[in-house]
Amino acid sequence: MPAALARKFCAANAAALGAVAVLLACGMAPCPVLRAADKPTTTNKPADADIPIPPAGPISAADRDFFEAHVRPVLVNECYKCHSRDADKIKGGLMLDTREGVLHGGETGPALVPGKPDDSLIIQAIRYTDDDLQMPPKGQKLSDDEIADLTEWVRRGAPDPRSLAVKGSTPNYGGVGREHWSFLPVKPVAVPVVQDAAWCLNPIDNFVLARLETENMKPNPAADRRTWLRRVTFDLIGLPPSDEDVQEFVTDNSPGAYAKVVDRLLASPQYGEHWARYWLDVARFADTKGDTPRRDDPRFPYAWTYRDYVIDAFNHDKPYNQFIIEQLAADRLVAEEAKRTHTSVDKMDQSSYAALGFLTLGNQFNGNIRDIVNDQIDVTSKAFLGLTVSCARCHDHKFDPIPQKDYYSLYGVFANSRPPESVWKLPFVHPVPRDAAFLDYEAKVIALVKRDAQLKENFAEFRRSQTNDPVKRRELIRQEVQIQGDIGDLESDHPGAPPRSCAIFDVPHPEDYPVLLRGEAENKGDIVPRRFLEILSPDPKNRPEWRKDSGRLELARAIADPANPMTARVLVNRLWQQDFGHGFVDTPDDLGTQSSAPTHPELLDWLAGQFVKDGWSIKKLQRLIVLSQVYRESSDSNPAYDDVDPDNHLLWRANLHRLDFEELHDSLLFTAGTLDLTKIGGKSVLLSSADFATRRCLYTYVDRHNPPELFTQFDFPNPSVPSGRRYDTLVPQQALFLMNSALVMETARKLVERPQFQGLTADPQRVTFLYLEIFNRLPSGKEISSCLDYIKHNPGENSATATAAKNMADAASRIAKRRAEISAKAAKNLRGKNAYQPEPAGAAFLDRTPVDAWTKLADGLFQTNEAIFLN
Repeated sequence: MPAALARKFCAANAAALGAVAVLLACGMAPCPVLRAADKPTTTNKPADADIPIPPAGPISAADRDFFEAHVRPVLVNECYKCHSRDADKIKGGLMLDTREGVLHGGETGPALVPGKPDDSLIIQAIRYTDDDLQMPPKGQKLSDDEIADLTEWVRRGAPDPRSLAVKGSTPNYGGVGREHWSFLPVKPVAVPVVQDAAWCLNPIDNFVLARLETENMKPNPAADRRTWLRRVTFDLIGLPPSDEDVQEFVTDNSPGAYAKVVDRLLASPQYGEHWARYWLDVARFADTKGDTPRRDDPRFPYAWTYRDYVIDAFNHDKPYNQFIIEQLAADRLVAEEAKRTHTSVDKMDQSSYAALGFLTLGNQFNGNIRDIVNDQIDVTSKAFLGLTVSCARCHDHKFDPIPQKDYYSLYGVFANSRPPESVWKLPFVHPVPRDAAFLDYEAKVIALVKRDAQLKENFAEFRRSQTNDPVKRRELIRQEVQIQGDIGDLESDHPGAPPRSCAIFDVPHPEDYPVLLRGEAENKGDIVPRRFLEILSPDPKNRPEWRKDSGRLELARAIADPANPMTARVLVNRLWQQDFGHGFVDTPDDLGTQSSAPTHPELLDWLAGQFVKDGWSIKKLQRLIVLSQVYRESSDSNPAYDDVDPDNHLLWRANLHRLDFEELHDSLLFTAGTLDLTKIGGKSVLLSSADFATRRCLYTYVDRHNPPELFTQFDFPNPSVPSGRRYDTLVPQQALFLMNSALVMETARKLVERPQFQGLTADPQRVTFLYLEIFNRLPSGKEISSCLDYIKHNPGENSATATAAKNMADAASRIAKRRAEISAKAAKNLRGKNAYQPEPAGAAFLDRTPVDAWTKLADGLFQTNEAIFLN
């Protein structure tokens, strides 16, 4: 049958076409009318496919019991494997694991018509009356009783207690496809009225308490002041409070005592350092290129300038919408301002160019531009929009309403943007003084440029000669690798090397790109214009096309538009997750239809609206959250509530969570008094260097191909993919590090060598000092007794074991020095993929002298759960 006639036939037989879709969904052979050559490249749903789904009405007890006894078991056992969120591949776009999914239907519309079983495709399919429409497929027909039960269910109106909406929320938070809650506008939400209004300190508390009251639950009492101070200090700056901070707060009885602490922490330079780490996880930050293109040096010599930009942005509370735009299009912003003011771009402040490291510092995929652009689309959509747009690279998104054409619209934006070919063409972060160090650096650059030009000429001559001399070719390749390595050394290590921005710029003549059918480069489809995602556009049918420049600035402004329903929600969810241990949505990088429903949808929207109203200020949002009453709750357990809400989704208590490795490392150094808080930013430091024992862990050099094994043991995320959430694991290596690392032991030694400790003469006072410094609380009488008993029975320096201990320490010192030598050699050879994992801060601890009983006690306290977990 000709294609045109086939399409007319299918259009005239809508019911048959719907049957074909269900048939295809069940994996059976396609109808001969729809041959592969006649299929459209995109799927078109019927006109009513996106009609809003009516909210669920009340379900009688009898209907609920019928569903649970006769319907749910059949759906779970026979349908979910192909038509649910847990399916490996959702067939026909049909999801049967929620009420909304059933009513929304698949590629041909609703799966059933409530009250009309004979008109419902799902009933037609399970009856097997049509050879071309059978579910389940392959002759696995349901029993007569199961068919009768599903038919009766539809006849009753398909009452369904399952829902995407969270219990206690409004019906607006259900829906799939275009009606999914996160795609709907953020609308004003009224602060709920609660019975115990005196408990609430700000509107956040009203929303949380309202949910608890619907479940006849009450929130936990407030934690004591010491616990709250330790919690808020770690959450805001990633460090424990000092003993002075504790004493000042617990004795401050003024009404503004809590707010005073929060304001002090938000103003601290350490705030930006701590919160930058979370954003760097999302931005898949690393100091190396991963899969290195050609024979390039694997290092990003100036990756650290992007890290410093992020720190500065958090510390200065850069409005989040501006933060977005600069990371995607700082160069276009500067060019636009230069044009407006009739100023040369060269004379403009270009420090914001450092923000463009967000796009340029990902894996380089051996120079494959298609993979690089895919990575840029992925990090942009996940970080700012909470969407997995890169899933539409080869086909329409299987779950979210993102067609493949939208992917290639964004592909055109980023494919028209490239970094300079040479590191020497990267712009300076700040004007550079022409001092002696810079002049020496400049001379070395000129020499390397000459060497590189000569090598290129030698390569050209070799090709012209058409000789097949493998020895000569290997020598030329060796020289090329050597030059690239020398460039990397110069830019990474020379004191006169000016800090540069890892910038990106538009190509001279931007163009649109075609859809690649099935993602195949040779299988080109229609050329699509550069424009924003249809699902997030105010007017999907009249989306503006970005024909001026690459379109990065227009994309950035579309993402940062207050009317965009995703952007503020995503950021609010990220902050809430870090402060409470769990977000409103557990998948911070994906708020699409595969995500769970938010635990407190109205509160999420209220905070999103407030965030925008407050000028996109992250600090104001953070302040509002940590000054709420719910943030003050204790983490005490309640057996009755544990049964009702074991995961604490309702926030009736505070969550206990383990410190990130960065927090653990930094708190050790801070407690020992060895952490340098005066130096903010700068080049990354090696794990093996002495700097690792004085700088915040944020500044550690991260090799994308070979991240420090110690980091990965403590759940450091994969630096090649955006990671909005770290997952906690408990493995023996974590305890072994704490028990055996020289970093931990020497930190304990530094603690007991502090003058404040040495000046104490009474042993109970010394125990109290250690508890205050490590746990920020006073020890109990039993704890003091246990510690003193340990000191009493621990061998002293005059014991018979002292000599043996000294000999063991000497041997350990020799081993440490040898490891330091190996680490130093490895540090000078960062050009290659080195699997050697050096000892953390090994260069700082070469002498392993015996430790006394007090050091051992401090070391043991550092290893306790109380020191590792945040209450």
